[in-house]
Amino acid sequence: MGAGRPFGTLKYDNADDLQAGIDKYFADCDASGEPKRMTALALALNVDLKTLSNYSQMDNYFPIINRARHMCLDYNFGRLYDKDGFHGAKLVITNDAERMVGVRYSDKQEVSMDIAPVTFVNNLED
Repeated sequence: MGAGRPFGTLKYDNADDLQAGIDKYFADCDASGEPKRMTALALALNVDLKTLSNYSQMDNYFPIINRARHMCLDYNFGRLYDKDGFHGAKLVITNDAERMVGVRYSDKQEVSMDIAPVTFVNNLED
C-alpha cells in the first residue's frame, strides 16, 4: 500500500482542476441519468465529504464547492415534482439543505406556546 499525500497537501492544488472534476461528474450524471449527490461527487473526485467541506473553507475553492452543493440541491428540488422521486428528494431537502447551503426547510409547522401563570384578583365591586 502506497503512502498518501503528505499532511496538509491538497489533491486538487488549483481551483481549475477541481472545477474540471466537478464539471465531469455533473456531465456524467446528465448523460447517465444518475442523481446528483454530494457523496457521489466526493467519490468521483476520489476524496471524502470532509475533504470537500475543507475545500469549501478556502476562499478560492468556496464558490466552486458552494455551486456544486446548490446543483445537488436543485436536482432534489426538481425531483419534488416527480412522482417517483418525491419522497427521497423531500428527505434530502428537509435533512441536508441546512447543512449544505444554510437554508432550513421543514415539512411540519413548529408552534411555540409560552404559558404564563394567571393571577385572579377579586376586587370587583357589585
